Amino acid sequence: MKGYFSIQIPTKSYIKAYIIAELGDNPVMRTDHRIGSRLYDLVSHTNERRTEFSNVRYNTLLKLYVSFHTFRQRGIILNETNIKNLNLFIEDEIKSRYRYMMDFYMKIFPNFKANDEFVRKQLGIDYDSWDYDSLKKDYYRYRKKNGGVLLHKRILVPSQHIDPAF
Repeated sequence: MKGYFSIQIPTKSYIKAYIIAELGDNPVMRTDHRIGSRLYDLVSHTNERRTEFSNVRYNTLLKLYVSFHTFRQRGIILNETNIKNLNLFIEDEIKSRYRYMMDFYMKIFPNFKANDEFVRKQLGIDYDSWDYDSLKKDYYRYRKKNGGVLLHKRILVPSQHIDPAF
């Protein structure tokens, strides 16, 4: 893309899928977007560690574009710590959105698998990017931590009594 500089960031496949779903095939990082703003805070002109970054957790490369202004003001280099911080920030955002949407849809239709397919479609994350069992475990841990449990096959919902005098 003319007028932009590219950055290749090692990341997980579901993070890449989410960013492409959010920002398009050629994601341009702008400071008026929450992810672009975070990237702007993390890039610099120099890298303290000049070695090649390698981590087995990150299985793909994400190509992002920054404007010439950002390149001139901040730079386009991410050190290892900032790569990890950016990935954790985006992963936390994905999980928060997923959990919020799942909580909402589980109240309407208590079927995890059906809701999972719908929420994944809205977030732009397919089964190849983030496997079903891992996501189900994460959601179960979240529900357990917050006092709820993952709903299973049958649900018995007690009727709520509304006091007409109230």
